[in-house]
Order: sequence, then structure tokens, then C-alpha cells
Amino acid sequence: MRRGGAFELRVSLEHIEPTIWRRVLLNSDTTLHELHRAIQMLFGWYDYHLYRFEVGEREFEAPDEEAEGEDSTKARLGKLGLEVGSSFRYVYDFGDNWGHTVEVEAYRPSASLDWLPWVMDGARRGPPEDCGGPSGYEVIQEILKRPVEDLDEEEQSTLEWLGPHFNPEEFSLAQARQSLLLTSAWGALRRKR
Repeated sequence: MRRGGAFELRVSLEHIEPTIWRRVLLNSDTTLHELHRAIQMLFGWYDYHLYRFEVGEREFEAPDEEAEGEDSTKARLGKLGLEVGSSFRYVYDFGDNWGHTVEVEAYRPSASLDWLPWVMDGARRGPPEDCGGPSGYEVIQEILKRPVEDLDEEEQSTLEWLGPHFNPEEFSLAQARQSLLLTSAWGALRRKR
């Protein structure tokens, strides 16, 4: 069990190329539910689907009557036996099946915890909610590469749904930091559904 300090985690979406990822620093007292909420903020999602963490042979989910896994609001990073180099999975939206690999890149035993959580880096914009998972997102990326006049009616509708400013290559570290810090300050990371 790790007491105090902080974990440096790299969260990467699976089955997407080029990789969409975020590096975040979280104190060891952070629950898996709080990590879930942080990932939601960092990837630009709305937290209205179920999720699951797979840590070794254990599964953790939000507390719910139908949940089959352990309670994610009670599982703290420092009590999961995580070591530098270990990894676990986070799955969001069982329909779209967004799988993430969460890698422990570093453990900082003397980290100052006053300003955590903290986004350190990242690449590319998170896929839009409900776009059909990795295969649906691949279709979106192909649509974005083509001239508008070459798109059929359904593809143009997809483009309208995305909005005029959707850029899959865009990632703003400043925006990610502001989102995560504000939600943390407002207590939204700790809140249950």
C-alpha cells in the first residue's frame, strides 16, 4: 500500500491510430471513480455511460444495483498494488466499448498534493461521444479527410453532427488543465453519479 505521494499515469485509447493519450498526476488517495471522472474530463466526454476498471483479476464499477464488479468509489490507487511499469484497463460505454490502457509511468513519494490532479501532457482530441467506438471514429476520420462536395448525404450529416470546429489533431493542454482543476475544485471528481 502506498501512502501519500502521487502516481503519474498515461491513459491511452486502444485501437486508435495515431494514439490519443493523456498524462496525469493523481495523488495515491484518488479513487478509481475519481480517476474515471478525470478521464471523462480529459477526453471531453459527458459521463453518461457505464464504465469498468480491470486491475489484474479484479473489476471495479460505479456503485449500482446491477454492477457486478467491486465498488470503484472505495478503491484507491495507493491500495491496488500498482508499481511503476504496471498497467490496467478502463472501459467506458459498453456499447461503443472505449478501451483505455492506464500505465503507471512514475510514483512520486514526496509530491506536493495541494495542486493535484494535474494534466502533464497529451495528444489529439478525444473522439465524440456515441460515435460508434474505434471503428466509428475511423469512419469519421476518413470523412474529415475528404472534400465536402465528395460526401454523400449521410456523411454530410455526420459532418454537421461533429460541428464546424471538430479537429481530431487538436489538443489544448491549457484547456485540459483548466477543465480538470475546475471540476476538482467544485468537487465534481468525487461526486457519485
